[in-house]
Amino acid sequence: MSVLSSISLLSDAKFFDEKNSKFNELRENLAHKTMKKKLNAMKRLIAMMTLGRDVSSFFPDVVKNVIIDNTEIKKLVYMFLIHYAEDNQQLALLAINSLQQDLKSSNQRVRANALRAMSSISIKVVIPIVMIALKNAVRDTSSYVRKASACAIPKVWRTDPGRQMELIDMIAELLSNTEPNVLGATMFAFHQVCPDRIDLLHQHFRKICHLLADFDYFGQTVALQVLTSYARTQFLTPFKKGPNGEDDDEMDGDAFNEKKGAFYSDEDEDEDED
Repeated sequence: MSVLSSISLLSDAKFFDEKNSKFNELRENLAHKTMKKKLNAMKRLIAMMTLGRDVSSFFPDVVKNVIIDNTEIKKLVYMFLIHYAEDNQQLALLAINSLQQDLKSSNQRVRANALRAMSSISIKVVIPIVMIALKNAVRDTSSYVRKASACAIPKVWRTDPGRQMELIDMIAELLSNTEPNVLGATMFAFHQVCPDRIDLLHQHFRKICHLLADFDYFGQTVALQVLTSYARTQFLTPFKKGPNGEDDDEMDGDAFNEKKGAFYSDEDEDEDED
């Protein structure tokens, strides 16, 4: 999710003015009862974060607002949590209960953001909870949430490699999707977690090739790497075998066409003349 997309550069440009970034005032607004002040404080923090400033010291103040029942504020809170969760693992645990509740939200973006935030907490004691959330997310009715689950799989694997087999089963299930955005993210998960499990791609190879043009650029890059490896190991070589059984790479195109028959050959022209 783009940070800038959540802040209108026309109406909210003032939040990028570093002169207005008064830390004490921000903390007061984050703890304020008024939603407008909370929202303005979160917008300012996200703007500072976008400008490259370290605002991780606000993590305790931000994490308290994860329970706020306001979609716009919650979205910005999740952006902050996802960005800084790895450096504030213990404090991030305070948000687990709220994240679990948000996984049941009717809003697909809230569910996806909750899953992203939860999977960013790289502590093993949280993994069982994340695994339950992932099992539900890979079957979610929203492709947006299923894509988020595919992106979360490598994070869980890096935290707990012992879960690899369970994660591979989820990848196999996600590969059955026909939505390009889900497949692109799943190819990344496959490439990270189980690149040697070529057997998972057999029944989906043609579908992936057909939908490849609709993947985003990142998904296309990863998919091409995976498909290239697949083709090199699963397709027969077009070159003839040498006397010792090795591929004869020096066989030129004319020789190959002479053996197999060119697509447009002289023999076909002769037959047409007859």
